[in-house]
Amino acid sequence: MGARFACFIGWSNTGKTGFIERCITELDARGMPVGAIKCVHHGSSFNLPGKDSTRFFSAGAVAALVSDDETIRVEQTPAGWSSDYAQSIFPAADVILVEGRVVPGAIRVLVGGPAATADGLKRPMADFDVLITDAADMAEVAARAGLVVFGSDQAGQFIEHYFLGGNAMKDRTVTVTNGGKDVPLNPFVKETFENVVLGLMKALKDVTPDEEIIIKISALK
Repeated sequence: MGARFACFIGWSNTGKTGFIERCITELDARGMPVGAIKCVHHGSSFNLPGKDSTRFFSAGAVAALVSDDETIRVEQTPAGWSSDYAQSIFPAADVILVEGRVVPGAIRVLVGGPAATADGLKRPMADFDVLITDAADMAEVAARAGLVVFGSDQAGQFIEHYFLGGNAMKDRTVTVTNGGKDVPLNPFVKETFENVVLGLMKALKDVTPDEEIIIKISALK
Protein backbone atom coordinates (compact mmCIF):
# COMPACT_ATOMS: atom_id res chain seq x y z
CA MET A 1 0.00 0.00 0.00
CA GLY A 2 1.44 3.38 -1.01
CA ALA A 3 1.59 6.58 0.95
CA ARG A 4 -1.45 8.75 1.49
CA PHE A 5 -1.19 12.31 0.26
CA ALA A 6 -2.47 15.71 1.33
CA CYS A 7 -1.84 18.77 -0.81
CA PHE A 8 -2.01 22.33 0.53
CA ILE A 9 -2.83 25.38 -1.59
CA GLY A 10 -3.10 29.01 -0.47
CA TRP A 11 -1.66 32.46 -0.87
CA SER A 12 1.74 33.26 0.63
CA ASN A 13 1.70 33.97 4.38
CA THR A 14 -1.64 32.21 4.97
CA GLY A 15 -0.18 29.60 7.32
CA LYS A 16 0.35 26.65 4.97
CA THR A 17 3.87 25.84 6.16
CA GLY A 18 2.96 26.22 9.81
CA PHE A 19 -0.04 23.89 9.49
CA ILE A 20 2.05 21.31 7.61
CA GLU A 21 4.75 21.58 10.27
CA ARG A 22 2.19 20.81 12.98
CA CYS A 23 0.88 17.87 10.92
CA ILE A 24 4.43 16.49 10.68
CA THR A 25 4.84 16.79 14.45
CA GLU A 26 1.55 14.94 15.03
CA LEU A 27 2.42 12.16 12.58
CA ASP A 28 5.92 11.76 13.97
CA ALA A 29 4.51 11.50 17.50
CA ARG A 30 2.34 8.62 16.31
CA GLY A 31 5.28 6.82 14.71
CA MET A 32 4.11 7.41 11.14
CA PRO A 33 6.95 8.12 8.66
CA VAL A 34 6.17 11.32 6.78
CA GLY A 35 7.65 13.09 3.77
CA ALA A 36 7.15 16.76 2.96
CA ILE A 37 7.52 18.54 -0.38
CA LYS A 38 7.70 22.31 -0.87
CA CYS A 39 7.00 23.18 -4.51
CA VAL A 40 8.67 26.31 -5.84
CA HIS A 41 7.73 27.91 -9.12
CA HIS A 42 10.96 29.19 -10.55
CA GLY A 43 13.61 27.74 -12.81
CA SER A 44 16.74 28.52 -10.84
CA SER A 45 18.91 25.79 -9.37
CA PHE A 46 19.54 24.94 -5.73
CA ASN A 47 23.04 23.73 -6.66
CA LEU A 48 25.87 26.04 -5.71
CA PRO A 49 28.11 26.78 -8.72
CA GLY A 50 31.44 25.03 -8.67
CA LYS A 51 30.64 22.61 -5.84
CA ASP A 52 31.57 18.95 -6.36
CA SER A 53 27.94 17.77 -6.01
CA THR A 54 26.90 20.34 -8.63
CA ARG A 55 29.56 19.05 -11.02
CA PHE A 56 28.33 15.47 -10.53
CA PHE A 57 24.72 16.55 -11.20
CA SER A 58 25.68 18.59 -14.28
CA ALA A 59 27.53 15.58 -15.65
CA GLY A 60 24.32 13.54 -15.52
CA ALA A 61 24.32 11.78 -12.15
CA VAL A 62 21.81 11.79 -9.34
CA ALA A 63 23.98 13.63 -6.81
CA ALA A 64 23.89 13.59 -3.02
CA LEU A 65 25.66 15.76 -0.49
CA VAL A 66 26.03 13.71 2.69
CA SER A 67 27.15 14.94 6.11
CA ASP A 68 26.92 13.39 9.55
CA ASP A 69 23.60 15.17 10.11
CA GLU A 70 21.76 15.26 6.80
CA THR A 71 21.63 14.09 3.20
CA ILE A 72 20.71 16.41 0.35
CA ARG A 73 19.84 14.60 -2.86
CA VAL A 74 19.60 16.34 -6.23
CA GLU A 75 18.05 14.78 -9.32
CA GLN A 76 16.30 15.93 -12.47
CA THR A 77 12.60 16.54 -11.87
CA PRO A 78 10.44 14.67 -14.42
CA ALA A 79 7.99 16.74 -16.43
CA GLY A 80 4.48 16.66 -15.02
CA TRP A 81 5.53 14.73 -11.92
CA SER A 82 2.82 13.32 -9.70
CA SER A 83 2.29 10.97 -6.76
CA ASP A 84 4.39 8.11 -8.15
CA TYR A 85 7.43 10.36 -8.32
CA ALA A 86 6.78 11.76 -4.84
CA GLN A 87 6.52 8.21 -3.50
CA SER A 88 9.88 7.39 -5.10
CA ILE A 89 11.46 10.25 -3.15
CA PHE A 90 10.06 8.94 0.14
CA PRO A 91 9.68 5.17 -0.32
CA ALA A 92 9.24 4.53 3.42
CA ALA A 93 6.67 7.29 4.05
CA ASP A 94 3.15 6.50 5.20
CA VAL A 95 2.05 10.07 4.54
CA ILE A 96 3.38 12.67 2.09
CA LEU A 97 2.41 16.32 2.49
CA VAL A 98 2.80 18.60 -0.53
CA GLU A 99 2.75 22.38 -0.37
CA GLY A 100 2.04 24.31 -3.55
CA ARG A 101 0.83 21.56 -5.89
CA VAL A 102 -2.16 19.20 -6.12
CA VAL A 103 -1.48 15.61 -7.17
CA PRO A 104 -4.24 13.18 -8.22
CA GLY A 105 -5.77 11.15 -5.43
CA ALA A 106 -4.61 13.50 -2.66
CA ILE A 107 -6.70 15.17 0.02
CA ARG A 108 -7.03 18.68 -1.37
CA VAL A 109 -6.60 21.33 1.32
CA LEU A 110 -7.28 25.02 0.75
CA VAL A 111 -5.70 27.31 3.35
CA GLY A 112 -7.67 30.50 3.84
CA GLY A 113 -5.46 32.51 6.17
CA PRO A 114 -6.97 35.97 6.75
CA ALA A 115 -9.51 35.65 3.91
CA ALA A 116 -12.98 36.67 5.12
CA THR A 117 -14.83 35.78 1.92
CA ALA A 118 -14.47 33.22 -0.85
CA ASP A 119 -13.13 35.96 -3.14
CA GLY A 120 -10.03 36.14 -0.94
CA LEU A 121 -9.11 32.47 -1.45
CA LYS A 122 -6.45 31.48 -3.93
CA ARG A 123 -8.70 28.97 -5.71
CA PRO A 124 -12.43 28.10 -5.73
CA MET A 125 -13.63 26.03 -2.78
CA ALA A 126 -15.39 23.66 -5.20
CA ASP A 127 -11.98 22.23 -6.18
CA PHE A 128 -11.09 21.19 -2.61
CA ASP A 129 -12.02 18.77 0.15
CA VAL A 130 -10.89 20.77 3.18
CA LEU A 131 -10.71 24.42 4.21
CA ILE A 132 -8.36 25.64 6.93
CA THR A 133 -9.77 28.84 8.39
CA ASP A 134 -10.38 30.62 11.69
CA ALA A 135 -13.13 32.80 10.22
CA ALA A 136 -16.59 31.65 11.36
CA ASP A 137 -18.39 33.00 8.29
CA MET A 138 -15.94 31.28 5.95
CA ALA A 139 -16.27 28.05 7.90
CA GLU A 140 -20.05 28.16 7.54
CA VAL A 141 -19.87 28.77 3.79
CA ALA A 142 -17.36 25.95 3.34
CA ALA A 143 -19.38 23.50 5.42
CA ARG A 144 -22.51 24.26 3.38
CA ALA A 145 -20.44 23.59 0.26
CA GLY A 146 -19.51 20.14 1.59
CA LEU A 147 -15.95 20.85 2.71
CA VAL A 148 -14.55 19.62 6.00
CA VAL A 149 -13.39 22.61 8.05
CA PHE A 150 -10.49 22.82 10.49
CA GLY A 151 -9.08 25.75 12.40
CA SER A 152 -5.46 26.71 11.97
CA ASP A 153 -4.65 25.04 15.31
CA GLN A 154 -6.49 21.81 14.46
CA ALA A 155 -3.67 19.87 12.77
CA GLY A 156 -4.15 17.00 15.21
CA GLN A 157 -7.82 16.68 14.31
CA PHE A 158 -6.97 16.86 10.61
CA ILE A 159 -4.46 14.01 11.01
CA GLU A 160 -6.93 12.03 13.10
CA HIS A 161 -9.70 12.46 10.55
CA TYR A 162 -7.78 11.64 7.39
CA PHE A 163 -4.83 9.46 8.39
CA LEU A 164 -5.85 7.63 11.55
CA GLY A 165 -9.34 6.51 10.61
CA GLY A 166 -11.27 9.14 12.52
CA ASN A 167 -10.70 7.53 15.91
CA ALA A 168 -11.34 10.83 17.64
CA MET A 169 -15.08 10.33 17.03
CA LYS A 170 -15.29 6.69 18.05
CA ASP A 171 -16.39 7.50 21.61
CA ARG A 172 -18.81 10.27 20.64
CA THR A 173 -22.54 9.76 20.20
CA VAL A 174 -24.60 11.89 17.81
CA THR A 175 -28.35 12.07 18.51
CA VAL A 176 -31.06 14.15 16.87
CA THR A 177 -34.57 14.64 18.22
CA ASN A 178 -37.54 16.07 16.38
CA GLY A 179 -40.81 16.79 18.15
CA GLY A 180 -39.45 15.02 21.22
CA LYS A 181 -38.66 11.81 19.37
CA ASP A 182 -35.22 10.43 18.51
CA VAL A 183 -34.46 10.45 14.80
CA PRO A 184 -32.52 7.38 13.53
CA LEU A 185 -29.32 8.43 11.75
CA ASN A 186 -27.72 6.36 9.03
CA PRO A 187 -23.88 6.40 8.91
CA PHE A 188 -23.75 8.97 6.10
CA VAL A 189 -25.99 11.46 7.90
CA LYS A 190 -24.16 10.89 11.20
CA GLU A 191 -20.79 11.58 9.57
CA THR A 192 -22.19 14.68 7.88
CA PHE A 193 -23.42 16.05 11.21
CA GLU A 194 -20.02 15.36 12.76
CA ASN A 195 -18.07 17.05 9.97
CA VAL A 196 -20.32 20.08 9.57
CA VAL A 197 -21.08 20.80 13.23
CA LEU A 198 -17.54 20.14 14.46
CA GLY A 199 -16.12 22.14 11.56
CA LEU A 200 -18.27 25.13 12.44
CA MET A 201 -17.58 24.85 16.16
CA LYS A 202 -13.83 24.82 15.61
CA ALA A 203 -14.08 28.17 13.87
CA LEU A 204 -15.86 29.84 16.81
CA LYS A 205 -14.16 31.59 19.70
CA ASP A 206 -14.45 30.54 23.35
CA VAL A 207 -15.77 27.04 22.63
CA THR A 208 -14.39 23.59 23.41
CA PRO A 209 -15.39 21.26 20.54
CA ASP A 210 -14.25 18.14 22.44
CA GLU A 211 -16.98 18.68 25.04
CA GLU A 212 -20.69 17.93 24.58
CA ILE A 213 -22.38 20.09 21.91
CA ILE A 214 -26.10 20.86 22.13
CA ILE A 215 -27.88 22.77 19.36
CA LYS A 216 -31.59 23.58 19.65
CA ILE A 217 -33.79 24.92 16.85
CA SER A 218 -37.19 26.12 17.99
CA ALA A 219 -40.47 25.04 16.42
CA LEU A 220 -41.79 27.07 13.50
CA LYS A 221 -44.02 29.85 14.76
